[in-house]
Amino acid sequence: MNVLKYGNFFSYYLLGFSGIFTFVYLFKNIGSSKVLEYYGRNSLIVLALHFPVKDILTKLIVLVFVIDVEAYYYNVGFALGLTVLNLLCLIPVIFLINNYFPFLLGKKRSSESSGGLRIRLRKFVN
Repeated sequence: MNVLKYGNFFSYYLLGFSGIFTFVYLFKNIGSSKVLEYYGRNSLIVLALHFPVKDILTKLIVLVFVIDVEAYYYNVGFALGLTVLNLLCLIPVIFLINNYFPFLLGKKRSSESSGGLRIRLRKFVN
């Protein structure tokens, strides 16, 4: 699918739907997970920021390790490592947005307190 060659039409849809049903079955049997619940609650932030963070991390890896990134795009280990690193880098961003900039998500107030940043700024300024 990555190179837009799907092969047999029937097998494409058969494998697609079997993958969907397999994931539904697995996640129903896994039960609840704190990590999955956390990223599920903050999925809008992850959706909006995972691509810019991925680009930054990829450029940092190229600069630090002096490698050709094209060779690693088809490497499963590189992709999984980049995904885990991306999700870890988003944790502080999720915290900042939820606590100091909830209006970006359409929320009126932060989840911790009604004053949020204003109270902290008043203490800092005075």
